[in-house]
Amino acid sequence: MRILAMSGVAALLAVALAAGCGDGEPADTAGDAGEGGETAEETAETTGEEEAVEVEEVVLYPEGTLDPGQVTAETPVQAWALKEAYFAWDSMEVTVAGYPYIFYGDSTVLEGEIALRDSPESEEELVTVIFEEPPNVTVAGTDLVAARGTGLLSWTGDLEVTGAELAEPPDELLTVETSPYVYDGVTPIPAGQLAELYTAWVGREVTVEGYYHSTTTSTTDYGTTIRVDLAHPEDTYTKYVGCEMAEPIPEETESLMVADRAGVRIRGTVAGESFGNVGLESCVIVSP
Repeated sequence: MRILAMSGVAALLAVALAAGCGDGEPADTAGDAGEGGETAEETAETTGEEEAVEVEEVVLYPEGTLDPGQVTAETPVQAWALKEAYFAWDSMEVTVAGYPYIFYGDSTVLEGEIALRDSPESEEELVTVIFEEPPNVTVAGTDLVAARGTGLLSWTGDLEVTGAELAEPPDELLTVETSPYVYDGVTPIPAGQLAELYTAWVGREVTVEGYYHSTTTSTTDYGTTIRVDLAHPEDTYTKYVGCEMAEPIPEETESLMVADRAGVRIRGTVAGESFGNVGLESCVIVSP
């Protein structure tokens, strides 16, 4: 009985094959072959075509934020937007990587802090890592070290990563395409690049626009300093940008700023943090 059953199946298969092939013609495999009898796989190989892969684009600077690389002195920026952009990296969790700076010898024990550089040959201390707890690990000057902590610009303008702990170092230092709005805090950023990201606005000439808050004149042994502070039209008591003027302000200009406080424009060079705000120097008034 089992032999007969198998023979019946074989017979049915033979009939099906005969019906599909016709009078000796090849069976229709249109679902697998293109013109000329090529399969889809063979066609792709012949033409070099590949299926398109959709890649999600990462927007480093979302709408409403400032990209320091795109801002010029010819394009006015709002005082509050400049302050937000300047301090965007401040107090973020970051992971920095670099080679330890060793003052004497070939190796050192990581204790309270360590300065990192971008190459074993460099003498430039780019980022200072301050550990939460001493790692007590011995490292050589040729070892890549990574640490995760809170990034802060010190009062001297130097970058520190505080409350840090050791992290897994990368195989090599690679530039990371990132911004404070998309960074994950985990990807190791080379010490030099991280320092540049934190100080990207320093030394950049900008034209800042804001609500005239006040003018302060102070005289010391070094001379007289005139500072104009700008606020937000909906937050007139809070200072956002302080502009140290290059020259005394003409009385007429001063009167115009006081009379019409909104939309004052001042051009200057970003010097750094000033009393918790953005400080500009060598400033001139563009429009009172």
